[in-house]
Amino acid sequence: MENKKNFYEEEISELRKELTPFPEDVFVADQPWLSNYLMSLISIDLGILRTDLKGTIVHILNPTEPSEGIIGEVTTDFHNEFCAENWIAFKLTKDNKYSFLGNEEFFLSASNHKDKVDNEFLEHIETVKENYKKVKTKYKTKGQLLPWQENNPQNFLDRLGGEIWYGNWTNTSPVPSAFEMNIDETSENLPNDGISISYKGNEFMYIAEVSGYNYCGDGADAILMFYEPENRIILFTYDWT
Repeated sequence: MENKKNFYEEEISELRKELTPFPEDVFVADQPWLSNYLMSLISIDLGILRTDLKGTIVHILNPTEPSEGIIGEVTTDFHNEFCAENWIAFKLTKDNKYSFLGNEEFFLSASNHKDKVDNEFLEHIETVKENYKKVKTKYKTKGQLLPWQENNPQNFLDRLGGEIWYGNWTNTSPVPSAFEMNIDETSENLPNDGISISYKGNEFMYIAEVSGYNYCGDGADAILMFYEPENRIILFTYDWT
């Protein structure tokens, strides 16, 4: 494994060639419904973090829900070993598309949950989608993320590379059963805050994070993305501060 000298950067406001905002066609063809629930914010060629992963392209996603609480909180009957409260996972295909490792009913806005939602929730979904479209249009014309004021561009990424960090996400909800998360609370000043996440014994890389607000004017304070290269698994969780 060849690394790029522990690449780490914060508050990325200027794009590198490995970063592509608002990517198109990121989901597998047999799950077209994913675009109803997830908005693609930015793609990252992992060659920027590890040269042996050049050409492996992952995509940060912002869910359109929840309007309050956390994602998956109301749909526990449709959780599985990969997707649970505050956690969702995907398989990255060879052509760098996402295959969701849960089912459509995990999302509260799926049609069979219509008796569980109110007008406020539906209005939230529409507002987030409309905000996303507006910011995407502004980016195409001005090259900046402008979810609020014309003179207040947001970061494309808040963090890229580096180590896992301890936050509310670590204890908001247990990691799905397919994965194992360990937190070493006995040691201080560890570069990864003593946190490791693995799948079948293979450790996840911390990839990046960004606030949903930067692209949609709404969402988690930090969308965290992890990648397990051996099985090409993408794992997301959300920090609410």
